[in-house]
Amino acid sequence: MQQNPRKMSNKCAVLCFVFGAILNTWSQDLVIRPEAFMLQVMEGHPLAKQAKLIPEFAESYVLKARGGFDPKLSYDLSQKYYGNKMYYSLSDAQLKIPTWYGLSFQTGLEQNRGTYLDPQGLTPQNGLWYGGLSANLGNGLLIDERRAELQKANVYLQSSQLEQRLALNELLLEAGYAYWDWYLQFYSGQILKQALEVGAVRLVAIQGMAELGDRPIIDTVEAAIQYQTRAAAFAEQQARLTAATAFLNRYLWKPDGTPLELSPNAQPILSDSLSNQAARPIYTGAVDTLVQQHPYLGLIDYKLDVLAIEKRYNQEQLKPQIELKYNFLNEPIQYNPLAQFSINDYKWGVAAQMPLFLRKERATLQQTKLKMEQTTFERQDRTAELTAKMLAARAEYLNASKQLQIFVQNAASTQQLLAAELNLFDTGESSLFMVNMRESAAFQAALKVIEYQAKCEQLWLKWEFLQANLVR
Repeated sequence: MQQNPRKMSNKCAVLCFVFGAILNTWSQDLVIRPEAFMLQVMEGHPLAKQAKLIPEFAESYVLKARGGFDPKLSYDLSQKYYGNKMYYSLSDAQLKIPTWYGLSFQTGLEQNRGTYLDPQGLTPQNGLWYGGLSANLGNGLLIDERRAELQKANVYLQSSQLEQRLALNELLLEAGYAYWDWYLQFYSGQILKQALEVGAVRLVAIQGMAELGDRPIIDTVEAAIQYQTRAAAFAEQQARLTAATAFLNRYLWKPDGTPLELSPNAQPILSDSLSNQAARPIYTGAVDTLVQQHPYLGLIDYKLDVLAIEKRYNQEQLKPQIELKYNFLNEPIQYNPLAQFSINDYKWGVAAQMPLFLRKERATLQQTKLKMEQTTFERQDRTAELTAKMLAARAEYLNASKQLQIFVQNAASTQQLLAAELNLFDTGESSLFMVNMRESAAFQAALKVIEYQAKCEQLWLKWEFLQANLVR
């Protein structure tokens, strides 16, 4: 007995449409999970490598600042010859050791001789050894430029960890958004592809029934229009998938710096596994604590610490510069600088200077104070901004999660309506127009589920990013 082609076409339509079956039949040659993708980004992306250099830069600044306390070895030789006579020869070899508290220790050996040498520059035959210290008693006693630079470098070293964390969080946010956009376009394309295949099967079946006289000819026109509409939608979706794939490839790199591209068989995490995962817990209390712990505010606090150091240094510049120098003197005997040492042989001096109006110093201090006020206001503004963004992101995520549940239920309901409509169509109690409407609604509901799955994941990324938790 020959089977009715109309019933055969309806059964094919039902089998082709069932959404769960569609997802399970997709190729699983290469499933790229979001965790593996993020790890690939962290290991190979140039911006991730660039972020990892931030602490190294900070360590180099600390090393440079410590160089201000390096001991210095110097040698100065000055001679004058004229008319076959040596007027003088001045030699001074010195080792100077600066310390943290504004003191500098020095030791050296002077050897001066010559026919026309100033008497005060005369030294014993073996030279004159000296050793002592110089101290800043006014400006530079509590803090000087070297100490200020080292303190600021240490602050930068601490803040560099936060800078690195923020840079990596921003990179992972962008990469995560690209992944879930790829997910959206991929599975939307799969659903539209199935819709196109169902439309092709129905068009062939309707044409066959029309030839047998079981369906009016006008139904073939409607089936053809439905097929053409779906073909255009699928082509447009393929273009969006190509763009999303190209954008995702931007974040794929090998650790050696070689760019990667997705395999043609690659696909994102399976939609049904995403649907089956438990709901993500989210913090529902006040966000004030989360905001105050944010690395961005930590960077501003470090900026205030640097300005506080500059303020102390600028206040120090208002003091007079007073430098006290004291050196023991002795003639080395047989290369022993302490032979016949006497505390009565020494040289000392004091130097003092101070600008009369201190206009430059007072202006610099005032500018630093204004910068501190500006930074304090910036911190207040950023605190309010982060608070508002966190509250908005949390509300968006919770709302999208609820909507996703509704759309999942709606997708199931539209499939039931489609199955009922197909049964009515088999008994002749429905029209092809109604079947197409039910079918289009079912496909649109399936697309909505995919859209909100991707949206929820992106909003979750945004929530984690606002806490700088994508990388801790």
